[in-house]
Amino acid sequence: MARANPTPTTASRQRLQARDELLAERARQMQAVLDRARDRGEDPPDALEVLDRLLAPIYIRVLFGAGPLTPDYLDGLVDRLLA
Repeated sequence: MARANPTPTTASRQRLQARDELLAERARQMQAVLDRARDRGEDPPDALEVLDRLLAPIYIRVLFGAGPLTPDYLDGLVDRLLA
């Protein structure tokens, strides 16, 4: 039986680093949007709430073909996030 190699390869470390950098950049962009809303006197949700209630359902639909991203569906996500 083949055993998994617990030592990450250079390529796998590079992929993980690229993923982490991408996620960090997206988090910075999202936080900037939320900060601008707060600066305008709005009461925006926190970044994790946006991820859980808006981005995760979108990613699930896109990655797994779990349904279309219709304007009505997206509006509903935003409405529930801001309720």
